[in-house]
Amino acid sequence: MKIAEGVYLHFIKSNKFKTNHIKVRFTGKRDKRTLARRALVAQMLESVNSIYSTQQAFRQELARLYGASFSTSISTRGLSHMVDINISFVKESFLMSGDSILDSLLSFLEAALFHPLVSVAQYKPKQFDIEKQNLINSLVADLEDPYYASDLAVRELYFGDTVLKYSKYGNPELIKKEDSYTVFQEFQRMLQQDRIDIFVLGEVEDYRVIQKVNHFPLEDRKSSPQFSVEHQFTNITREKIERRDTHQTILNLAYHLPVTYGSDDYFALLLVNGLLGGYAHSKLFTNVREKAGLAYTIASQYDVSTQYLKIYAGIDRENRQRTLRLINQQLSSIRLGKFSKREIEQTKKMLVNQARIAEDYLDSLMELRYNKEIYGEQALELEEWLQKINTVGKKDMMRVAQQLKLQALYILEGQ
Repeated sequence: MKIAEGVYLHFIKSNKFKTNHIKVRFTGKRDKRTLARRALVAQMLESVNSIYSTQQAFRQELARLYGASFSTSISTRGLSHMVDINISFVKESFLMSGDSILDSLLSFLEAALFHPLVSVAQYKPKQFDIEKQNLINSLVADLEDPYYASDLAVRELYFGDTVLKYSKYGNPELIKKEDSYTVFQEFQRMLQQDRIDIFVLGEVEDYRVIQKVNHFPLEDRKSSPQFSVEHQFTNITREKIERRDTHQTILNLAYHLPVTYGSDDYFALLLVNGLLGGYAHSKLFTNVREKAGLAYTIASQYDVSTQYLKIYAGIDRENRQRTLRLINQQLSSIRLGKFSKREIEQTKKMLVNQARIAEDYLDSLMELRYNKEIYGEQALELEEWLQKINTVGKKDMMRVAQQLKLQALYILEGQ
């Protein structure tokens, strides 16, 4: 349902869950200049506003609404940056008193969106500075994790000096440059220019939501988010080794992935990743970790929206060359078709089970609806998706594996 041009309201009926859920998603451009600002907007949205001007008042109101939860989250897809508000609340049919909390929660949402805690076109500095420091502290703590730090490092090698190298939160240096004025102005721009999707999942009276949301001051906007990016392959493999005082050495290998969402190769990619390092029966897990005993942890991950596939492993420093050789052998075995029909069927079974289980998670249901909205016919219904998976054969998997080309190698060597 279109509320305004670029603003959409989606109802997902379900009686699977004991709670109802509302997600408000702002989708804008993934830009180095605004990553940190949008991350700070998310911090402010879930802390205070002019109606509930302290964190205590904010949380007390949620407690009064039978323990409703109100949080924010951030994600990226291609050249798009998403800021979500997530609300969860008990179904009114479970309330013995017959209370109606839907209207109160929508008013609470309205306060967060349209009544921020401001002073002269900027967030009130005292509360803003607290949230800014909290975010900086969180990101600095994340960088202490060698896996997180090495992931950022290999992304920088792979994507070079582009916005794709950054975390969805930006980084501490970018955040330090922002102030209460720049962040508040970014929030106003989001309200006026971002694509906005409001998802309501569960059992609610639609007309009550429509009536309330129609009164939100959201005007038409022209928004055309870019959900994929074509990364250019080069013949140069970028390599970097750094050292840190940690007991593990972390290997990260990044491969160019020329596959687009919804294409025939996309479904073959799902099987390639599953067989390579996505599951416990995968070649990396069974041959490198279990049989050779070379890795504490090892897996592969892909991001089709940025044409990126990564293999990572935590190992002992002296096993570096042996592990790299064995990793290359596992990918080569898939390229050459050295895997059995049983392995294919086992991987398909894992994918099918994962897809069916996803239908039991509210976040998955909302993401499936979002995919349908932004990808159209490319976003298949479950049964069509399963049919596509089942038609993938060995030659399809070999073809996709042969397209994977190593683009970056980063080693965080333990001392």
